[in-house]
Amino acid sequence: MKARTPEEWRRWHVEHGGAEDLELDDREVVLFHPEHGFVTFLTHDDVLELHHMCGDGKWWASVLIRVAKMCGAKRIRAFTKRSPKAWMRAYGGRVVGYWMEAEVDELVVRTKDADVPQEGSQLS
Repeated sequence: MKARTPEEWRRWHVEHGGAEDLELDDREVVLFHPEHGFVTFLTHDDVLELHHMCGDGKWWASVLIRVAKMCGAKRIRAFTKRSPKAWMRAYGGRVVGYWMEAEVDELVVRTKDADVPQEGSQLS
């Protein structure tokens, strides 16, 4: 891949669907390589958890396997906004859960008989 600066990789990441603002956890580690991009991760328990990856995924996978072993991680967990099928074909693994997110104002709690009253309405 073409060598890029960290800022060039960040722009490429945003242009290809990545987060505009990469807010990192205080414990999060960032690895960067000019020709391969960047990856961010943190570890907890026996998991190496990937948060952002940009660039050469197969190259980063080989690096992250070594990092996971050095950290004593038994599993690597990754998140994607896209279908995980392509990732599973390329790297193996399986889907173990789903992540749902909604703005608070979008949420509606539905019951069998009716919607739960919204803020400001009277309960009968």
